[in-house]
Amino acid sequence: MSFQFNIKDYDDVAVVPLTHDGEEDNELCRIMYSEEYKQVMSLVRALIKENELSVRALSLTSKAIELSPAFYTVWNYRYRILEHLLQEETLLQNGHDASYLLNKELDWLDEFTLNNPKNYQIWSYRQALLTHLHLHATFTREQPIMELMIDDDSKNYHVWSYRKWCCSHFRTYGHELTFTEKYIERDVYNNSAWNHRLSVLKQCDIDFDQELQYAKGKIEYVPQNISTWTYLRGLLESQETPKVLVDELLTFTTKFLDESSYALEFFAYLNSLPEVNEPQKAIEAYTTLATKADPIRKNLWDHKIQLLQKS
Repeated sequence: MSFQFNIKDYDDVAVVPLTHDGEEDNELCRIMYSEEYKQVMSLVRALIKENELSVRALSLTSKAIELSPAFYTVWNYRYRILEHLLQEETLLQNGHDASYLLNKELDWLDEFTLNNPKNYQIWSYRQALLTHLHLHATFTREQPIMELMIDDDSKNYHVWSYRKWCCSHFRTYGHELTFTEKYIERDVYNNSAWNHRLSVLKQCDIDFDQELQYAKGKIEYVPQNISTWTYLRGLLESQETPKVLVDELLTFTTKFLDESSYALEFFAYLNSLPEVNEPQKAIEAYTTLATKADPIRKNLWDHKIQLLQKS
């Protein structure tokens, strides 16, 4: 929700400056704030001090966030203002209800988000709005901005995390396999898409065999890809594992041992399962990882070897 900012609306405010007389002389490295920044933030500090929860305070936060998008204190202040104004029905004019006004707030937030793709305060603020204030929000309303942001940066952690939260909040998962598949087809290494797919797997009505073939197909396409092997393991652990399936995966994995360290790790994992119970083969695989295939993580592989030797 955006209001026209006018500095004259704050003429009565006793500002709280960013620095006090004499403090600048003791600064090791002075931050060169612009005059506009100092003016706006001094007003924000004053209004927060007085706990003013007004329309002009809301307008001021818009300007402050524009100048400093990561200023989480201002985001929190904006939320408290909006919460108060809705409770007091100060904004409920011209026949508009709370849902309409909160959708306007989301519209403002959408526009701001597009210009600040790496800002994580946006998403926690948005989450707070939908959790506590906007009781009639929908996944459909949230989907366009999420898709725009992921299209712009397909590995934007903040957006993927928010999408995962939205799926849980709105209890809607059916479209997520198709959604993630689109980004995996664009980039098979997109770990964010694979991770999201795995996170919603148990809530989706999947054909396990079809999903297994999908993962195996991506491994055959690019064997040295940690995302696909991790997904395959997650898929395997998502349900009871019959020995015949483990044996099938052992045969499949063996084809890639010479070209993929992740295949070797998965091979060791399979051999350590109770269904197979071949600890010596697992130890040999971990030894190869420690000495040849992935020596950077030697300590990890040695630790796994020790665990197998003790069991």
